[in-house]
Amino acid sequence: MISDTRSEVLTANFKQASRTVHDWRRKFALSGNLLLRIFLGLCYITGTNCDWKERMPRGTNNNMQITSHESQYACDLEKTCNWSWNQLDSFKKTSPPLRNKLGPNMDASNSTEGHFLWFTGYGKPQIWSSKISPTGPRCILELALYQVEMSNGIIKLLIITNNTSWIAAERQGNNHTKWEKMRFTIGTISQPHQLIIEMIVPYSNSSIAIDNIQLIECFSDSEPICTENMYRCKNGSCLNRTRVCDLTKDCAEGEDEEDDCDKIPKNARCNFEHGWCGWKNIPGRPLNWTLHRGATPSEKTGPSYDHTYRNASGTYAYVSMSPKVEYGSHGTIESPLYNPTPPYNGDPQSFYYKSCQVRFFYHQYGANSGSLGLYLVQVKPHQPQYYDRLWWTYLSGDRNDVWYKQAVSLPDIKYRYFLQFEASRGYYSKADVAIDDFSLSPECFGIGVPPEVVGDFNYSNPVIDSEKIPDQHTDFVNETVIHITTCGNTGRIGPNSEQCNEEYNRTDIELVTPSPEEDPLSFNLNGIQRWIVPRGGYYTLIGMGARGGKGSSGMGSTLGALVRGVIELEKGDQLYFMVGQAGMDACPKILGQKLDSCQGPAYESSLGISKVHEVRRMKIRDGGGGGGGATYIFTLKSNGEQHPILIAGGGGGLGLGQFIDNGHQHGRGPAPPGRQPTSGTVLSSQADSPGGPGGGLNESSGTGQRTTAGAPLVRGGVGGIGCGPRNHGNGGFGGGGGGCLTGGGGGGYIGGNTGHKELGNGEGGYSYASSELMYVHFLSGINHGPGEVYIIPAISGCGCDFRCISLDQYLSETKCLCPSGWLLSNNSRSCVPDDNVLGDSKVTHQPFMIPLIVVSIGLLFAFTALCLLLCKKLFDNIVTYIVFCNLRNFVFS
Repeated sequence: MISDTRSEVLTANFKQASRTVHDWRRKFALSGNLLLRIFLGLCYITGTNCDWKERMPRGTNNNMQITSHESQYACDLEKTCNWSWNQLDSFKKTSPPLRNKLGPNMDASNSTEGHFLWFTGYGKPQIWSSKISPTGPRCILELALYQVEMSNGIIKLLIITNNTSWIAAERQGNNHTKWEKMRFTIGTISQPHQLIIEMIVPYSNSSIAIDNIQLIECFSDSEPICTENMYRCKNGSCLNRTRVCDLTKDCAEGEDEEDDCDKIPKNARCNFEHGWCGWKNIPGRPLNWTLHRGATPSEKTGPSYDHTYRNASGTYAYVSMSPKVEYGSHGTIESPLYNPTPPYNGDPQSFYYKSCQVRFFYHQYGANSGSLGLYLVQVKPHQPQYYDRLWWTYLSGDRNDVWYKQAVSLPDIKYRYFLQFEASRGYYSKADVAIDDFSLSPECFGIGVPPEVVGDFNYSNPVIDSEKIPDQHTDFVNETVIHITTCGNTGRIGPNSEQCNEEYNRTDIELVTPSPEEDPLSFNLNGIQRWIVPRGGYYTLIGMGARGGKGSSGMGSTLGALVRGVIELEKGDQLYFMVGQAGMDACPKILGQKLDSCQGPAYESSLGISKVHEVRRMKIRDGGGGGGGATYIFTLKSNGEQHPILIAGGGGGLGLGQFIDNGHQHGRGPAPPGRQPTSGTVLSSQADSPGGPGGGLNESSGTGQRTTAGAPLVRGGVGGIGCGPRNHGNGGFGGGGGGCLTGGGGGGYIGGNTGHKELGNGEGGYSYASSELMYVHFLSGINHGPGEVYIIPAISGCGCDFRCISLDQYLSETKCLCPSGWLLSNNSRSCVPDDNVLGDSKVTHQPFMIPLIVVSIGLLFAFTALCLLLCKKLFDNIVTYIVFCNLRNFVFS
């Protein structure tokens, strides 16, 4: 099983050493053999150690013979070994006694005549090995160290392979002033490499000595063991599959970047050498990503080279954290669209669970460089985008000019998706952020996975259930469907007649206009729509509550509920509708970015006050989204009281800060037994500036005085007033609560609560279905937009004995319906008498049968009598005619 890999790999920049060797080569080429003879003569006269290997800078001896025996890497400093250092400004090979009284009086082998390497004073001395052949899984590097005033110092082990380097381990220094063994686990490295030991010596009075370097259990004569989830290189070494096709050659011959890597879509692997590969900047952000080669313009910030080629000719993408932009300013790039991940990626029982990964290298160099995050955005049809943070890092200090590798597993994704890299500027930032060599692993596309595991998955032709619109039943083609909407209106107040007249354009739906004499304390008809039943029969009612508003982070999702039922209506019946409107989003709290619609007193900076003090003095009172309005279908009694038929709950508003999804923010199903149909409540009285609860069917005590509270149905369902400027955070019409620090509650049969200090989200409202409805169905968290209503008349068809009803707005799912007292037979089409209906109840439930039978018998008798009468008259006429003919013949004869 490939686990969720989150490894950090460091690629170091050795500009100083490289500069040394280039300068030396240039001088050597100019002066020739004469200079070499003079130099060697001087070395002989002065006694200076001029061993070639000790003078060789790291990473330059590519033609050095590779050995694979631990003994050849053992170095006790008594003779020439396969470890090198720069004697000019690094370690000095020495032996006791030393001038420093705190220094060692013998080497690590307890010899007073032995040698060791010694460094005193502030600096970063290094020692490096020659090329080492691939190592086994139990490989360890051991060395002896003697440390003086090194408690704030660091000992690092760096590993250099072909084109890539990383910090394998870091150890804290100490002040023990004695020889101690230190071990580093190297493990399996599948290609030739070098080791670098670097000491960060913190103070001028700090010192460190090194001796007895050796490799332990690094090489084996037997073939390396490869597990099933590993990639085997041609030389027999093995790689974790997370390193295959990641634009970095890990095998000695680079075959891990060749086998099947060309089958991966081109936009899923990008080294930026040929442009953006489909990535693009999101407009309107204070910072922009750019493609760059070589060192960045500002000194000691950003990369000096790319990761792909590790030189100035390579290209990478970076963001310059210019001092001209404000603290928190950010820039975002967005990937092309990718198809969903394979099913096995989301199956915990599969060997390939979470094998689909995002791999990339990133670079952060400079003081207070800010942050870099990777986000996943799934494209769900007709739903607002939901940003899922996959990975994020913040650096408050200098990480040096290095490239880090990151691999992040993708979750189970059933929709098309894209990725985003977002870089944010830190306070007083003097740093740049860069990325390079982005790739999706082969397993994201079914590559390198056994066919029996891949199954029917086809990345190029995905099956996305959410994008399918069900086929309409043939018998419902051209049938009338009544669709009732918000008339395009938004906010806390319902639509007006002008909006609805334009929306419906001479249909049977009308907006109710309250009379001027209406009692303002009675039920408010503003924004209420009405439909008059044109003919008696059965109708399917589908109501959907509205979504809630987003919080200031812009993250998360809050959806309205759906309720369905079938009802029998008479001609002339009147149904009333309060169609829920979506809760308003809060103002986004994005430092460095300002929206005109969000500018107000709470957002203006005070001149003469530093940003730090301004942030400390800031008291945020908004940030929560408004609750979504519920959709109510009801009738009016003769006394003007509402009689609810169907109520679909609205989603709660999302809160300030990071989105936490516990599902309670969505519009809910039926209310728990025993709960009264009232508005929601504020759960925590100690919460500072909580949002408003959602309105219910009836009022509840204590909520009517809050301007943030959503009004119940009996008070007109007006949304609560949010704390944000210019209507931001207002609750939606239909009882949505206004958002403040917490999101507003959603409207419903029972309004959603608010005031969760930990979560910040308002709760969704509960739904309701009257006992008058048949085939009732609830779906929580289903509607992504404003509320709506569908009314679908039953028809004769679908092969049904009586009536055919549609159970969805697409007119796809159908069901046969029988009259009262009759049941569907096993074939789901025919109607049969209900044997359980007996006695008077049976007669009561079958009143139409008696007149039908009486009329049928009466018609039968009448028809029989008519036939007999007609036959008698015909017979009499025939007899008369025959007699007349016989008489005439007799007379004339």
